[in-house]
Amino acid sequence: MKKIELLAPAKNEVYGKAAIDCGADAVYIGASRFGARYAAGNSTDDIASLVSYAHQFDAKVYVTLNTLLFDNELSEAERLAWEVWEAGADALIVQDMAFCRMNLPPIVLHASTQTANLTPERVRFLQDCGFQRVILERALSLQQIQDIRKSTEVELESFIHGAICVSYSGQCYLSHIVAGRSGNRGVCSQPCRSTYNLYDGEGNILLRNKHLLSVRDLALGTHLSELIQAGVTSLKIEGRLKDLNYLRNVVSYYDGLLNELTSSEDFVRTSQGRIIRDFIPLPERSFNRSFTPYFFDGKKRKVASFDTAKATGTIIGDVIEILGPYFVIRGEKKLNNGDGICFFNEQGDLIGTQVNRVEGERVYPRDMRSIRLGTVIYRNFDKQFSDQLSRSVSQRVLDLDLQIEFKSQGLSVMFFLPQGDCGSLFFEGNFEKAKNPDRAVETVEEQFKKSGNTSFRISKVTVLGEVAFLPISLLNAFRRQLLEYVEHYLQTRYVRMVRRGLMRTPCVKDLENLTYKANVINHLAKQFYEECGYGFIEEGVELKNRFYGIEAMRSKYCLRNELGICLKQKTNKGPGKLYLENNHNIFELQFDCNRCEMILLYRERICK
Repeated sequence: MKKIELLAPAKNEVYGKAAIDCGADAVYIGASRFGARYAAGNSTDDIASLVSYAHQFDAKVYVTLNTLLFDNELSEAERLAWEVWEAGADALIVQDMAFCRMNLPPIVLHASTQTANLTPERVRFLQDCGFQRVILERALSLQQIQDIRKSTEVELESFIHGAICVSYSGQCYLSHIVAGRSGNRGVCSQPCRSTYNLYDGEGNILLRNKHLLSVRDLALGTHLSELIQAGVTSLKIEGRLKDLNYLRNVVSYYDGLLNELTSSEDFVRTSQGRIIRDFIPLPERSFNRSFTPYFFDGKKRKVASFDTAKATGTIIGDVIEILGPYFVIRGEKKLNNGDGICFFNEQGDLIGTQVNRVEGERVYPRDMRSIRLGTVIYRNFDKQFSDQLSRSVSQRVLDLDLQIEFKSQGLSVMFFLPQGDCGSLFFEGNFEKAKNPDRAVETVEEQFKKSGNTSFRISKVTVLGEVAFLPISLLNAFRRQLLEYVEHYLQTRYVRMVRRGLMRTPCVKDLENLTYKANVINHLAKQFYEECGYGFIEEGVELKNRFYGIEAMRSKYCLRNELGICLKQKTNKGPGKLYLENNHNIFELQFDCNRCEMILLYRERICK
């Protein structure tokens, strides 16, 4: 039977434990350095604490060391790999091929989505290197995922929710070119979320100050079954920098969807435990730029959001009356005190403010400026839902059945877990025979059914043998020792997967010279590719001083397609050459129509 994993982001130890409590089968978390989210680093001690919590539920912890490394960082990265292995981590997520030539512990390696995993050939190459999982590019269609699965045996991980990198992951140099902050080094400045001007070849401006590269957020909740049938093992949620309520809401939502599928499809979850929650998850009420399946079910338009890169939230309605400090909205949805609202002003700028109070149909915002009759109001912060999430309880528990038997030398307690594990603990003692056996049995059952603030719920207690009288204080002490023993048992019986042998050097056929897009910026990565048989290996962009003519990004997202002027459609006679300009940086747009891809070539910076 297939095992499926719901994989959630963990900004830190607290977030990681919350994700597990909400239904994640695994979490990914940054080490103290070298993670692709610079602001989400964690100490080894915190990772060890998270591992200890996760493993009692058979949940896994993956650690990201997925930035490119300079030569002077290689020894520290190797040391960190050993530290997180000793802390109990289940795998490292890496991008730099230098890890294939390091002296590493036998920890499993996952190939980051930053390794540009687009084709069966690329995934097979990483499989032959010895990676045990490959994280797929977000822009892949279902058909492309199926094609990769047919050609490979390695575990496949696919994103199902969250922000989308518009460029092919690992192949974006836009931030480094315009801001000196490399996305492959974990410090992306997100220039794809900025505004751009679009020009034709004659210098005519076609669009001004639009978010032409900012795509909506991914949501594949309705496609989980297709992904599983296509052979994906791990379903991944993006968002290590999102807030805790976002994490709890989104993880709970996908946990519920997967649980519904397990009843009708041939797969099981990889972790153990039952989730107790007291709220209904609604991902549309957490941060989002509006949702899209992107290109999962084929190339389509309206995947971008030209007007804003921010979260607009849900449309509430349009303003039909303004009087002094309040306005009235036409629409079925209602605002509440403390809600965050936003709207576009007459210049097309997104303006945000807060609702101070609501009296009937009257809405009193903090700032009335720019609100006009007909203004469409969005709610981008749902105060009521956020408060509900903050107050709510979500907990993962393991159900235990106990068999308690009184013996001549003491008390034997056996425990049984749903997955079939069992064990026992014996408490020695010469106990006095109970004068009221029925009442004594009730007392034993009552005290052993209490689980307090632990991860266990006692479902059933069976009492056998000639019942003795035990003080409640002693029964409570026995119960506490038992639950501590079970927790220790679960952690010690957990067996980590280990890497299968040394990382290998695949023999590459049809060799070509490696360009800067191989992201080689240290001698170990260069050595690895040389051993594969490559001749000339160009240095990575992070080592270059000049960027003219460099492919700043390549994307399945196509601006021509989004604007309805696709070159494949003969009837569309749009402009010829196209250029993007942002902060005086000029990029020429090129279109590889055979592959249906758009390319941004860096041309120059205009000095003004």
